[in-house]
Amino acid sequence: MGCSDTTGPGVTPLDCSSGSVHALAVGEHEVIDPSQAGACIRLPAAGAAGAEYLYVPLSTAGQETPNGVSSPYLVMGNSGATAAPPALPTPVLGAFRPRLSPDRFHTMLRQRERELAADPSRALFSENHQPVASAAVPVIAGEQRTFSVCSSDTCTSFSQTTATAKSIGSRVAIFVDDSAPAGGYDNTDLDQVKTLFDQYLYQIDTTAFGRESDIDNNGVVIVLLTPKVNALSPDCSTTGRIILGYFFGADLLPKSTQNPGSNEGEVFYGLVPDPTNSACTVPKDEASGRLPATFIHEFQHMISFNQHVLLRGGNAEDTWLNEGLSHFAEELGGRLIPDTECPVFGTCESEFIEDGDIPNAFAYLASVEDFYLVEPGNSTGTLEERGTNWLFVRWLADHFATDSILGTGLTRALLATTQVGSTNVSAQTGVDFSTLVGQWQLANYLDDLPGFTAASDRLRYKSWNFRSLQNPYPLQPDSTDGTSYQHTGTLRAGSGRHVLVAQAPNAGSVDLKLTSPTGGALPTTVQPRVALVRVR
Repeated sequence: MGCSDTTGPGVTPLDCSSGSVHALAVGEHEVIDPSQAGACIRLPAAGAAGAEYLYVPLSTAGQETPNGVSSPYLVMGNSGATAAPPALPTPVLGAFRPRLSPDRFHTMLRQRERELAADPSRALFSENHQPVASAAVPVIAGEQRTFSVCSSDTCTSFSQTTATAKSIGSRVAIFVDDSAPAGGYDNTDLDQVKTLFDQYLYQIDTTAFGRESDIDNNGVVIVLLTPKVNALSPDCSTTGRIILGYFFGADLLPKSTQNPGSNEGEVFYGLVPDPTNSACTVPKDEASGRLPATFIHEFQHMISFNQHVLLRGGNAEDTWLNEGLSHFAEELGGRLIPDTECPVFGTCESEFIEDGDIPNAFAYLASVEDFYLVEPGNSTGTLEERGTNWLFVRWLADHFATDSILGTGLTRALLATTQVGSTNVSAQTGVDFSTLVGQWQLANYLDDLPGFTAASDRLRYKSWNFRSLQNPYPLQPDSTDGTSYQHTGTLRAGSGRHVLVAQAPNAGSVDLKLTSPTGGALPTTVQPRVALVRVR
């Protein structure tokens, strides 16, 4: 069913007369497998009103690998030049812009968790292997405890620090490092964090994802606020990059020679205010304003490790989906926490969503082809990747949860399983991953497109009108009339290129072909697909 010619770069004309013809009504779409339907597709001649199609060549590979799944590719439409590059995004929404986040650190932690969970020699805390105790041992105000904390942003070694329990709630115990600098949190600040976690963050995350473990048998999650987290970003005033806090699944596995830094308990690590440190200045309002969103994000990771690894004996969730779910937790915080709890930003939507998830997503949409959905293990952890992870989970919740805004039925199902990654997604949705990725990439452009109505509601987001948040909209496809188009690039797992094909009234058919740069078939490892929809 492929083309009869041996088309390669620079060869004209492109002839797809023996390729598959795709006659779609306005609003209809297909996700086409080139190996089944042919690398060439033909759009039929236009009628008196003309026609317009969105054509998206993409990789739908769902396997997370150390180096990522990608392949160079060529799209030809008779040969020629591409349109102008996409417009750069304009600033979004709130004026309180975030520091750049060194997400490579968090990606490294997720990869280390997967290695620890997959080690057949591991020892586990689980429902059948809890520390023996006749009753819960509560944390007492004023109690001192020594913790192991990552001593560098590679977390290959650990240092000890002593902290004191300052504020204790029904679900959280907040310890402050005894060596925290002056000008930091006071008791009122800590009690506000305790109340926020007890009343909102805990309920939001456990409703959406399930319960955390309690391997230290104290009934609470420990928050350790320590300058050792600040020290992970020693020159943040120069770089603008800072690690705000983290969870590490190694704490939920027994301490051993292979796991020397375990605190054998549920611990979230957060930075402290350090307003007089010229190398890494952290004002108090910034530290307190960032803490809730970081906490709700990292708590999902803690729950995920318990659900996948401790309770069910499986592997830790793939990093891309794990991060997408944690950013989804941030969105839930922005939707469900009252604005009175977010005084630094004014609204909780600004604090939890508009200051992170949305600008990250728009950065991805401005350059879709350049970033992965299923990022590699050696990823530097870009904000664009975090944006695409969130967008995909957000879209899944819109279409496969009974409460499509909150999406908690789907997110709980994604955690309550030994399956991970794309296999997990397909199992919980009942839809092939390649189809899902193709429909999602169409939705990324078509959502709330003026004058367009899709035959399937999967070609939109139900929960957001992203176009209303930024003008021009960051995803700007190439544009061609089909007579002269050629583009070479790299297909990365989950991403591709958006091309608008506009046919003038009574214009002839348009031929498009997706191949390797030399004109051959793309490797099956990238799971190549073409997502196609008729726009008008």
